[in-house]
Amino acid sequence: MTIFVVNLTFGQNQQKHKTFNQNNFEKNKIFDEIYHLRWYKNNWLPNVKDTLPYFVDDRNYKGVINYGLKFRRKDHKNFTFVESVIMYFLKVEFTKCDYNPKDSIVNIEGFVSGGWGDELGKKEIENHIDIFLGQITDTIRDCSYGNAFFDKILNKETIETKWKNKEIDEFTILDTFPAFYFKNYSYYRTAPKGRRPFAISGKVTKNTLLAFGGRGCYSEIFDLGTMIYNPNKNKQVKYIKKEEKNYRDLIINNKLVADIEKEKAQKEEINYYTYTQKAENLILSRQYGSAKEEYNLLSQKYPTLFSRDIHNAIRCAILSRDLKSAFWWGEKMALKGVEISYFNSKIFVGLRKNQEWKNFTPKYDSIYRLIKNNLNLKLKNELTDLVNEDQADYGLENRKDPKVLFETTERVTDKLIDLLKREGYPSEEKIGAYVKNDTILISSPDYNVLIRHAIQQEPKNLAVLNELLQKSINALEYDSKRSPNNITPYNSCFHIYKGNLYNSKSCGNNDLMVRKIKFMFNNQNNFIVDNGNYIISEYNKENPKEWDDYYEQEFNFIMKLTDDWEFYEK
Repeated sequence: MTIFVVNLTFGQNQQKHKTFNQNNFEKNKIFDEIYHLRWYKNNWLPNVKDTLPYFVDDRNYKGVINYGLKFRRKDHKNFTFVESVIMYFLKVEFTKCDYNPKDSIVNIEGFVSGGWGDELGKKEIENHIDIFLGQITDTIRDCSYGNAFFDKILNKETIETKWKNKEIDEFTILDTFPAFYFKNYSYYRTAPKGRRPFAISGKVTKNTLLAFGGRGCYSEIFDLGTMIYNPNKNKQVKYIKKEEKNYRDLIINNKLVADIEKEKAQKEEINYYTYTQKAENLILSRQYGSAKEEYNLLSQKYPTLFSRDIHNAIRCAILSRDLKSAFWWGEKMALKGVEISYFNSKIFVGLRKNQEWKNFTPKYDSIYRLIKNNLNLKLKNELTDLVNEDQADYGLENRKDPKVLFETTERVTDKLIDLLKREGYPSEEKIGAYVKNDTILISSPDYNVLIRHAIQQEPKNLAVLNELLQKSINALEYDSKRSPNNITPYNSCFHIYKGNLYNSKSCGNNDLMVRKIKFMFNNQNNFIVDNGNYIISEYNKENPKEWDDYYEQEFNFIMKLTDDWEFYEK
């Protein structure tokens, strides 16, 4: 018997562990700056029975006010809803990634930084970062009022919230957005702030994603399936390191940042205010000759000017020693129904001594009488009656309670709308410019208070009033851009308090605004310059510490403007 001994060596196809580094993850990063985690653990969903983690593409969220929601205090006191939305960025560092082909399990470790945890400190809701590893399912998610106003729903006992003329609650759907969710997944939750360590493991398929999300943060999402099973797909992708940013503003004081940018672009388009802004900036620098030329260009482009711009142009002509132009501009004040006594101001002494004055005055009086005879006194008198009706309840000495004030504004606004429909907007061409003490031009007439109170109280017919006013704005009859009607404390960066100029800590620097406000207190020639959006806070003698502390904590001191704390009451 012959025995054959055969040594057979069977090759074992042993699969080795695979490792991946930061560069591999960055090349397989997807959905950059798109998705936002909304999960019941972060108090996002009114319906807490839905426990799925949703990553929502809410880039088209408009903001509560822009959806048309209306708010009103039930006691009729003034109430302003202000919403600002910020999205924070996350940064993910991968220190270990080990994949075992035998069981398709991946182990990943690293750190997550960013978000708002370090900035806001410990709050009721903390900035934990939630990490998910698994497959996703696409869906559509509703955005309810409760989702949108995520800090807390306004007190229903004191605040009435309406949308499309119906009262709503936190479950009312405002919009819908694309989304996806993880159903079966591995999960890890990090610490709330700092450079947060994490470790997560799970089974990987060709469709597995790794997602990092947090409330108010852009999600970081990586395609693990492609990175592991198809490594050549994104091999040629170049990872470009981005400039590191902490956050991005999306909504500021109810206005979409995208709309703010559009407005900035529109400001660059040449219009009426392009010339006036340039002229006023030149006045600040005492370049009166150059400012005069801007007003000359303005008059060539626009046949009808606001009296405040004529007022400035005359002064620029005088201060640049161009009396011929000063007389030419002076005649335009007659077209505004302004009496010759306007020229009794000190700045016109040289004009009155000039020999041309003898020819100027009869011509001016002739134009003035013609204009005066054609002014709409009925419109002007009815406006005065409405202002008196308004002030009978709003006057400081006899101010009524908030409910009465609301009813007054609603009633007066109805009458104002009727008046505007019958007689048109009270432009300077229709009722003349307003002058006080013969020589002081009033750029903001008393009837502006009717518009301002309507904006503040939001009566039912406000939309009708706004439509009428917009037509007057387009026709350059209503100088809304430079009126004080739209100025409110919440959208004013600059405050004057106790003669001091303050800038809100939430606003950036604006040197031009500072120059304009400073100029207001050293304006010897009585120019009328648009000082922008600022408010004057009254000094509370009964409780000064409250406001003193408020300005110390919330504002930066800029400069002392005056020692006369109550100049605004004189």
